[in-house]
Amino acid sequence: MGDQRHGGDDEQMRRLASAAVWRVRLTEAGLESSAAFEAWLAEDPANEAAWRQLSMPWDLLGEQATNPQIVAARREALARASARDTVAVVQRSSHRNYWLSAAAAAVVVIVVVAFWSFALPSEYRTGLGERRVVTLDDGSRISLDSQTVVQVRYSAEARHLKLTKGQARFDVFHNARRPFSVDAGDRTVIATGTSFNIDLRQSAVVVTLIEGRVLVTPRAAAVPLPVSRKAEPTAVPLSAGQTLTSSLDAPAPPRIENVSLDTVTSWESGRLIFNDEPLDEVVERIARYSSQKILVGDERAAKLRISGVFNAGDVPTFVDTVSRYLPVHATSQPDGDIVLRSTSQTR
Repeated sequence: MGDQRHGGDDEQMRRLASAAVWRVRLTEAGLESSAAFEAWLAEDPANEAAWRQLSMPWDLLGEQATNPQIVAARREALARASARDTVAVVQRSSHRNYWLSAAAAAVVVIVVVAFWSFALPSEYRTGLGERRVVTLDDGSRISLDSQTVVQVRYSAEARHLKLTKGQARFDVFHNARRPFSVDAGDRTVIATGTSFNIDLRQSAVVVTLIEGRVLVTPRAAAVPLPVSRKAEPTAVPLSAGQTLTSSLDAPAPPRIENVSLDTVTSWESGRLIFNDEPLDEVVERIARYSSQKILVGDERAAKLRISGVFNAGDVPTFVDTVSRYLPVHATSQPDGDIVLRSTSQTR
């Protein structure tokens, strides 16, 4: 019984190894099929079954198959699988340790690379004062603001991203069959082909639609479905020029407003535009571009409202302007931090 079982395992693994040879050879040649490949499939129904089994992890790669690391691994598999008389050796071999052969190595490489691509998202990040534009495999683009982190996980069925820190603009390549979604804070933005901006702050997530259309859903209810399907009752559609603000501190319904797109996207050119906004929120966004901390020292100062245009990272000008035009006083701490307090608190 033991020999029969191992014999069956050996036969199955030999077929998988042969399927791996065909997989990498057809891919590198840019072919869907060939006469020799079709003949191999026709030899035995088990060959076709092995081909389907082998193709499953490969298909998980989706468009990530063009990733440089994956291309390199695939070429390594091809080099191993193309060793002299590999196919004949694999088909004739009955040694249980045949998996050390070149073709079996191709199986291992393909499966491991597919798992790596599916399980581990790519991550893009920027440092202090840095801005960066990333073009993804499908042609979509991410513009990252200072101190921003975005994770990207692509599959054959969906494009799923996560903004874990900072602010980013997403210009999405249209593909209705492969929806594009971004998690940020307690919200998920679902789109197929559009442009939108997400600002993840300490107390809120702010989604602004630049063009096209999106659905914004609570993350607990979010699934990357095509926009053409009927939305969940909690899904909120946005029109161009609208902003949705969702509080992360209180269970309040999201707030939707019409905004100036020039104001929202001004960070891309290194400017920050504020229009009658609370000082504490302005300070948080100013601090994104500087290693020098700015703190708001009391609740009265936090609620003061300010309008203005500032260069990203120019903390001295910001502090000087706020001190001149608002009833606040700036105090430098021994550690270099700056504290803004209302003048009523400093008397």
